[in-house]
Amino acid sequence: MTLTVEDGTGVADANGLITVAFADAYFADRGITAWTGTDEVKGIAIIKATDYMELLYADRWKGIISTDATTLSFPRTYFYDRKGQLVDFTDDGIPNDIKKSCAEYALRALTATLLADPTQDSASGKVLTFTKKKVGPIETESQFLAGFREVIRKYPVPDRLLKNWLNGVGAVYR
Repeated sequence: MTLTVEDGTGVADANGLITVAFADAYFADRGITAWTGTDEVKGIAIIKATDYMELLYADRWKGIISTDATTLSFPRTYFYDRKGQLVDFTDDGIPNDIKKSCAEYALRALTATLLADPTQDSASGKVLTFTKKKVGPIETESQFLAGFREVIRKYPVPDRLLKNWLNGVGAVYR
């Protein structure tokens, strides 16, 4: 799949919020060497990160989705930064914190599934949170998640970068 980056102007068929070059520079500036692979592999990670952000935050972004938006939640109207200034998408593109967050999620997408299906007990269908097995004498212990909460893994750095761009109070954590 080819990475097509939204630049704040409503790019048709956009599937990424950042370029590979942006992510490369972001991680190089921070001395993070885990961001490796070909541009194609990195592009796929960026697409996965963008998909993750769209799945989790499409209904939580501040502002209103623009009529220029095509496949992603950007550009937006009535979208203000933390200083109360209107974000001008034609000049600024996607806000830098959102780009950084996408890069951070992409780094994690290189080696893991960002929104993995929860591990379920085959007999009960309950979400498994803990399993302990002992060989001699044989002992098995399991703990399950109570209720029917959605299980979403926390990613502190990218989640915090998005804090000022989402509707709602407090942390982004679910």
